[in-house]
Amino acid sequence: MQTVSIEKMTYGVDSLAHADDGKVVFMPYGAPGDKVKINITEDKSDYLRGEIVEIIEQSPDRRNSPCPNFPECGGCHWLHMKTESQRREKEEILDFILKPMAPGRIYPMEPLPDRGYRNKMELKIALDGDKVILGNYKYRSHDVVSLRGCIVQCPANLTVYDQLDTHMNSPQQRALAENTKNIIVRTLDPQQHCAFYLNTPPTQDMLVSMQAFFDETESLSRLEAHSDMGNHLTLVREKGMFNFMKRNWRISVNSFFQNNLEGAEAILHTLISLYQAYQHKGKFLDLYCGCGTQTFLLESLFEEVYGVESNISSYQDALAFQKTRPSSRAKFICRKAETIFNTPMTKGVIAAMHLNPPRTGISQRVMHGLSGIKPRIITYLSCNPTTFKRDAKAIRQMGYKLESVYSFDLFPGTFHMETLSLFVRG
Repeated sequence: MQTVSIEKMTYGVDSLAHADDGKVVFMPYGAPGDKVKINITEDKSDYLRGEIVEIIEQSPDRRNSPCPNFPECGGCHWLHMKTESQRREKEEILDFILKPMAPGRIYPMEPLPDRGYRNKMELKIALDGDKVILGNYKYRSHDVVSLRGCIVQCPANLTVYDQLDTHMNSPQQRALAENTKNIIVRTLDPQQHCAFYLNTPPTQDMLVSMQAFFDETESLSRLEAHSDMGNHLTLVREKGMFNFMKRNWRISVNSFFQNNLEGAEAILHTLISLYQAYQHKGKFLDLYCGCGTQTFLLESLFEEVYGVESNISSYQDALAFQKTRPSSRAKFICRKAETIFNTPMTKGVIAAMHLNPPRTGISQRVMHGLSGIKPRIITYLSCNPTTFKRDAKAIRQMGYKLESVYSFDLFPGTFHMETLSLFVRG
């Protein structure tokens, strides 16, 4: 056991300190300014891992967690720190990661509500004797921890959570609980969807059970049941449309849409303002376009607009929205982004391109294709600054300048952040 002073947070769960031998030591649930006793749990050639045994001097950044499930629940990582301290550490991490990219400016992180912000809830299922547990995986474990009392899920999701918990813990539903891998609930008021993902196709009794849950839960507008064999049940209740950015949208439970509505609106307003500052003659390509939210909001600025999305559910939602907008000229293509290059879509003048890839970032094939078309400007929405740094380096080598980076505290309580960046060619 040794005593260390925690210096800063890393991009992840861990805080960072230096051990007695000078090695960097990483440990979860520390706060900058803590003086702590630790046990070393791993000794690598160039770093150590440890765990906090005792806090000798508490950092002014530290607080008691407002969530009863922390730190057992692995859904949040930094709830032991004050919200403003979390944001400061994220800003410092982002500055450190992106400094080699020589950005023109990194704007201060936009603060967002730190409670009740998540509209999507993904529940793991575990059986403990007669009890069924619905929740998140424990940190670095596949043990499931209850979500009861969660502070980041929206109230409507938590209401359904309580109803699911009661339903699945009924002895009559044991077979359904044993056959359920996970359950997803998404609330985009007044729409609320629930989807059961099963290990094997449901029996008739399981179908009756899910029908009963839908009938009892009047807030639900849709309930589905899926296994690897396909869709086995779809139940629908008439509700009003989800209104966002003054438009009505259809967002399915399996479609990509931001989990934080206020954060999504902040990002989209920033994106619109970026594009309104430029003259656009030519095509606009929106890769990984999801349900097409930004595609539709930007299409009036361009002569031709294409949205590319490989997720069939998101693609269908985009087409459903377009049917309500007769004036829309956007063309949506359901295929992988890697396949669009050297097609008519990428011929001619490409005025701008928007990228919103998964956490893994842009593949080498997409990057190679991008180097061949070179749009005037590129906007890149990223949920992972480390893969963004890799991609930004490659984009800069094509002759672009990283003009500006906007950051959003989309997931308070976690180490995650969202960044929107602008690249300008020449």
